[in-house]
Amino acid sequence: MKGIYFMKIQNHIALLLSLFFSIAPHAPAQNSVFYVSESDSSFLLPDFGLELSQLSFIKNNEYFNDISDGLTLLGAQVHPEFIYKPSERTQFRSGLFLFKHFGEESIDKAIPTFSFKYVNDKHRFTIGNLFVRDNHRMIEPMMASEKLLSSDVLESGIAYQYTSMKVRSELWLDWENYIRKQDNEREVFTLGSVSRVTISDHLSLPIQFLLQHKGGQINKRYNSDTKNSAGTSNAWNASLGIEYKLLNFLNNEFLLSYYFLHHQTASNFLEYPFEKGDAHYLTLNYKVKDVNFLLGYYQADQFVSLKGNEMFQTYSHKTNINYWNGVLDQTYSSLTEPDRELMFTKLFYEKILAPKVKLGLQWEGFLQLNDSSPSLATKKNKKHQLDHSFGIYIIFNDVFEL
Repeated sequence: MKGIYFMKIQNHIALLLSLFFSIAPHAPAQNSVFYVSESDSSFLLPDFGLELSQLSFIKNNEYFNDISDGLTLLGAQVHPEFIYKPSERTQFRSGLFLFKHFGEESIDKAIPTFSFKYVNDKHRFTIGNLFVRDNHRMIEPMMASEKLLSSDVLESGIAYQYTSMKVRSELWLDWENYIRKQDNEREVFTLGSVSRVTISDHLSLPIQFLLQHKGGQINKRYNSDTKNSAGTSNAWNASLGIEYKLLNFLNNEFLLSYYFLHHQTASNFLEYPFEKGDAHYLTLNYKVKDVNFLLGYYQADQFVSLKGNEMFQTYSHKTNINYWNGVLDQTYSSLTEPDRELMFTKLFYEKILAPKVKLGLQWEGFLQLNDSSPSLATKKNKKHQLDHSFGIYIIFNDVFEL
């Protein structure tokens, strides 16, 4: 009972932290060539309209480390949405999200989408499917950019945004898994907040937070005697940063950023290999015309990211379905690297091919600075392992009057 009470206290503290962060402001977008910012152009339409979003992509991850699989992502997303605008500040949307992998005949996903939006000066409210094509402006260790190259780009729930000259903030709830009575699965939802306050023309303070809950009271795992779900887990990530921006005499932009990250879990079973941990994330970004270059350093001590890039994790996400001489190889099933250290870089180029059509080219590199886990002593050490990825993207987004 004491353990259950302790978990409830932690949940309440995490919720209060999230609400606090939502008051403080919005971190700038983590740079990635296939990100798209939300626009208010649809509110300029008359009563009816259509918004069409399309993304075609090929991303090849040449990874040979012990943490993340090397794989190729290639496919296309098309998302048409009909818009009805009953007033200048409100609109209803209904559409169909289609997702297909190249090399397959069938469509992987065909998901109906619905949302209601309200915009009033500094405030924006959404219920239904949320806009996440900028990944909520979260840094890569907090939310992986590859999420946008899958059907996970669709989030459903409630979002509130506030924007002013000095403050930009978003608080959202993404309901990821809905359960019915006596379901075997758990309900899953994520509460997030991304904020930034501008101190001056050069200095800003970003704060980011994610709380993920897995559990439920109507599924088969719920125990009515203890008022607790046998599969309940709660975990949160938080980051606090500082950013300094400078323009040189050629009007090229430099952005120096540092984030301190923390994670903590509360669960009555083993959900993650580490209960809590910290990380440091330092980047220098240089932008000139259509080219953007980022150089960074990452150091983690048992830090577990709920939704971040796998390369920044401290435990293996590699596929454990390899067979050697007929024997299942589970080498990576319990592999951890609690002291993970990386140098990384990102280079991308953007080109407008036609109105509302953008070509993006992106290359990423990761150099591992730490030794591999002692549990893999018989295998080749991954220190100084260089992994990289490259991708090509075509993005289209426009609003049409009907």
